[in-house]
Parts: sequence; structure tokens; C-alpha cells
Amino acid sequence: MKGEPGNEQGPREAGEDERGPWGLAAVALVAGLLQVLASVALGMARADDFEAASSESSAIYLLAAALVTAGVFAIYLVRERPAIALTLGTVWPLGMFFGLRKHATVLGLAFHGEFILHHLAAILAFALAVMVPLRWARDEQLGPAWQRMGPAALAVPGAALLLVGHLSTLLQPPPPGSEAGLAQALSLGGQPWITELGAGLLIAAWPLAVGLFWTRLGPAERRPIALILLAPMVVRLATAGVHGLSGALVAPAAVPWLGATMVVASVLTLGLLRPRLDRWVTAVVGIICLFGSMLFYYFYEHGFGELEDGLGGLLQSLFGFQVPYPPYTDDLRSAALMLGLFFMFVTVYTALVSTEDRSRGLSLGLMLIAGLGLSSPHLALMVGAGALLFIETLLPGAPHRELGAWNGWGGSPKVPEWVKLEEIDDEEDREAEGAGFAPNEADLRGTLEGLSERLAAAAPIAAEDDAGSTILVRDHLGDTPFELRARVPRRSPADVRVELTVGLPGRSEAAFELVPDTSERGPRPAHLLARSHRVIGDPRQLEAFGDEALDALTPFPTAYLRAWEAGAQVELGAELSRLRVDSLEALVRCLARALRD
Repeated sequence: MKGEPGNEQGPREAGEDERGPWGLAAVALVAGLLQVLASVALGMARADDFEAASSESSAIYLLAAALVTAGVFAIYLVRERPAIALTLGTVWPLGMFFGLRKHATVLGLAFHGEFILHHLAAILAFALAVMVPLRWARDEQLGPAWQRMGPAALAVPGAALLLVGHLSTLLQPPPPGSEAGLAQALSLGGQPWITELGAGLLIAAWPLAVGLFWTRLGPAERRPIALILLAPMVVRLATAGVHGLSGALVAPAAVPWLGATMVVASVLTLGLLRPRLDRWVTAVVGIICLFGSMLFYYFYEHGFGELEDGLGGLLQSLFGFQVPYPPYTDDLRSAALMLGLFFMFVTVYTALVSTEDRSRGLSLGLMLIAGLGLSSPHLALMVGAGALLFIETLLPGAPHRELGAWNGWGGSPKVPEWVKLEEIDDEEDREAEGAGFAPNEADLRGTLEGLSERLAAAAPIAAEDDAGSTILVRDHLGDTPFELRARVPRRSPADVRVELTVGLPGRSEAAFELVPDTSERGPRPAHLLARSHRVIGDPRQLEAFGDEALDALTPFPTAYLRAWEAGAQVELGAELSRLRVDSLEALVRCLARALRD
């Protein structure tokens, strides 16, 4: 099989962690969302209520933040004991609520919480903007050293300058007529040059990484998304000039161009990404996003004049231009912009809900919350971190990278670029691609440890006897039990056998079987696996099983599947060159979902 450049990665070293600091990104996204909600609450508050909240002491809210942090950390420590974690997650918030409710107000929480979240999001975004390119610099799969170091050479100093600019806002500027202090030293000719330089370097790392790693980005249909997302930022900076890097607004005459770019980018991103979700879930998410977009449009048309003073700044930081009053804008343009928001919301929401595309949703969510305004250093950090994280999701080793976009909206299912099923029976191509490759025991143990961590399952159990060694992962995925057993014979270590059992296999004859067979005889599935497998049993049962599980089988062209009403068994066969955490996780999740449905 001829693979796409950049997809020919081998097994990971034992114990190597999976790519991407997604846990940190999730915390940053939650912090950003809470900050937006706090800003909305403050923007809609009456002036006297706002003044009362600002006069409250911050001590009680700092205590609440410390208690929340301690609670989250404690729950994380006992995450492998669900009963204790659930009890702690219930009792801790209730205790905080009843203990602090007489000493705090909702608006005071929004005022002081927004301040805390503002700095927390900045620090987390800085960590992400530095961590991701430095990981690339150490990853030899991505090319020679000069190529790997390119994004880090721009992103790291850019993020550092933005952090300096962010921290400088904590210092009070010197009074008029006083000696120049740090706040004046950070400006040149009245312009915040440190912020502009930092934002410019960090954002420049975005297209540089795309260009340097283009052949390694995958799957191929998702490559253009990284450039499509860049288009609104390019138009925003081209129309606002260099000072747009520090929050300068786009001129009113250029707003239609920026708005049109945002709408087109949103539609194309959703069309190319197509997060993997069941149709009914996609429909529910679409209805929720449609309702939210219509509500947003209603408030803009009927209440923007009353809310503009409080929410105008928030909208400017999102769009990068001053939102005009409804009487001064064309209804068609307003509706088109709301349509763009709808597609953005649907893309991010569906990706976050999807198990396979959640990492893409996290990166897109950071970019959506930060917006195009670049009105503060921490927003520039969030945009840059989100962009680098999205590129990370397209690089080898990213979660569920091989699955590609879901084609559940019609048409035949797509197979990843590196799977050329028509060439499975070509002996030379199979040898060139590593057919018959068998991982050693250390690699196998590391892969199963990574799988158990990814699925939040029990740690692998290893046992040895005279015949060889066995590594076992056994747990539940929701209500569905699964067991993955890997056997390494002592006399012939290359004859590794990996078997996956999901659900409760029956003792009777299987409803259907998928048997590896590259000939043209026998019934075939209505899937590209037809070139490598034939069906034994009732083909209608296979159709009810769905295409998602068949997509997850594509990395294993010699797999043998047997399915019953409540369970399935898969022997992965001799071709294990694609045996990695991502492919195993996708197979377990897709089989469990197919059995539940």
C-alpha cells in the first residue's frame, strides 16, 4: 500500500504519551467560556449594581477560586475510583455554595471571577502556544531539524512577548507628567509595539507550520481547513493594518469584506470537517445552534441600542469591527453574518460533542472565543494557541487522525488516504508498507497502556507462562463491556495475536462475519472494505451494523469480525502495521456504539 507522506509512522516507543495537551486545552476553553459569560453578565448589569459588585472585597472570591482548584485537583487524584470522585464532585460544590452564599453575590462573582479567569486563560494559552511547537521541534517524524524548529522560532518568542504585554496590564500606568515607567516603556510612539510584535510572530507561526508540514497533514480532505481558518485573520489584518495586531478596528468600508470571508470560511470549515456524529445528534445540535443564532439576531435587531454600551466591547473583540446599529446596516448583510455564526457554532459544537473529533473542537473553540479582535494580549494568545492546536490535530499521531471526516451526510464512505484497498493483494506494496509487521512486546504493552488511559479503563494486566506472554485490558465503555487480549508466543514472537471482544458475544452462530478475502467471490459489504473482505451470513445485519465500525476496521486489512446481536469479536490478523492507540480506540468505540444502536 502506498501511503500518503507523513502517514508512514511506526509504533510509538513504549510509554510515550499521545500527542497534544488536550486536557490543558479543555481547561483553557472552559476558562474562556466562563469569562465570556461573566463579561455578558457584567455588560447587562445596571450601573449601580455594577458599582456595588466592584466595591466588594475580592478575598472571598479568591478563597472560592482556591477551593474550586483544590476540589478539581482532588477529584483528578481519585478519578480511577468513580464512586469517590462522584461523591466528592457532589459534596464539594454543595459545601462551597452553602458556606459562601451569604458572603458573595452573583454579580460580585462575575466581576472578580472574570478577573481571575482572564489571567488563567492567558497563562494556559501561553503554555499551549509554547508547548505545541516545542513538541514539534522534538518530533523527528516531522522532518529535518530546521523544518521542525521553524514554528517554534516564531511562536515561542511571540507568546513570551504577549505574556509580557499581558502582565504589564497589572501595573498601574504612571500619572500624567511623571517619569516614564514600565507602562510607557512598553509603548513606542504611543503604540503597544510589544503586543503587536508578539501577536505578529505568534500568528505568523500559523501559516509557517502549515507550509512546512503540508505533506504530513492529514487526512488530505482536511488539510485546507488550516488555511481556510487563516483567511478571516488575513483579511482582518489587511484591512486594519499592523495596528490590528493590538486591537485596531476594521474600517466600516471594509466590514462587508471581512464579514463575507467569515461566512465563507465557516461554511467551508463545516463542509470539510464534518464531525463524526449520529444523524439525530447532529440534528439536535443544529436545532440548538439555529435557535441560538436566531435569538442573537433578534436581540441585535430589537435590543442592540440598549445593550450596546455594555456588550459593544465584547462584540468588537469577537468580530474585529464596531457593530453598527441595525438601522444603519443592510438586513441581508446582517442575516448573512448570523448565518456565518450559525455555521461556526454548529462546527464547534458538533466537534466538541463528537468523541472522535473532540480535539478539533477544542482548538476551534479557543479560536471562536478569542475572535478576530486581538483587543488584548490574552486573546491573541488564545487565537494563536487554538490555531497551533488545530494543526496538531492534523499531524501524525493526533487522536483519530486516520478516521478523517465522516461521510454520514450522504454518499459512499471515504477511506483514509493511506489505505489503498485496491492494492491490498499487491505483494510488493504490502512489503513496502510493512505488511506482516508485528510489534514487539514492549511496544505492544505501551500501546495497550495508552489505550487504557485514553478510555479511562483499568490498567493492562500482564501474565507469562511457558507458551508466552499475555497482555489484557478489560473494562466497560459506558454500559458496554470490552476486552482486548494480546498474545505474544515465546517461540515465535512475530506471531502476535490481538483479539478484541466488545459486548456479549453469543454462543450460537454469528449473525454475520467479515472474512479477509481479496478474491472476487462471495457477497461483499457495501463499503470499500469489499476489496479486502467478504460477508458470511445475512448482509442485512451488516447494513444495520453501520459504516462507522467498518471505517474503524480499515487499518486492519486482515481482521476477522464476527458479530451477534449483543456482542462482537475481532481478530486483527497478521497485518498489524497500523496497530496504534488511535486505531484501537476508534475500533472499540465504534463497535460499542454500533451495538448500542
